[in-house]
Amino acid sequence: MDYQKFSENWEQEWSKSELGAIRAFLIGVIEYLDNPEEGSRMIVLTLPEQYLRQDGSPGRDAFLEYFCNDGGNSAKSYLGGTPENSYRCDYDHPMEILANSNRGEQESKIFIQSGGKDMPTPVHLRKNNDGIWKLFNVSSLATGVKRIKNDDF
Repeated sequence: MDYQKFSENWEQEWSKSELGAIRAFLIGVIEYLDNPEEGSRMIVLTLPEQYLRQDGSPGRDAFLEYFCNDGGNSAKSYLGGTPENSYRCDYDHPMEILANSNRGEQESKIFIQSGGKDMPTPVHLRKNNDGIWKLFNVSSLATGVKRIKNDDF
């Protein structure tokens, strides 16, 4: 996905909901793996200012190095990727907020399911003064997923 299409989706839809903000962050991470400059521009939209470096790029709180360590499989696992399908993802894959989530008007701790983990993943978000959801804790999204199933042994 190119940045223009991404930013249009962000402005029109994704920034207005918790799941939209999470989807945008994950897509940005996946795009970052192929094109760090373009992916960084995407990720920046989803994070609060204090998570950014002085040059405006995502800082270490974005946990990009962790996503890179597994080839993006952690990010892909929330968008339809599983060990069985070699973590092939679909940017339109449905995501769901699980029942044990704590949702609020301005701040939420929600749980979503990964296709590569047994346990749901918590994500902390806050809505800024402009009504835009931002991710405040992405570390759980970056934790490891199961290895790709390989029947060639």
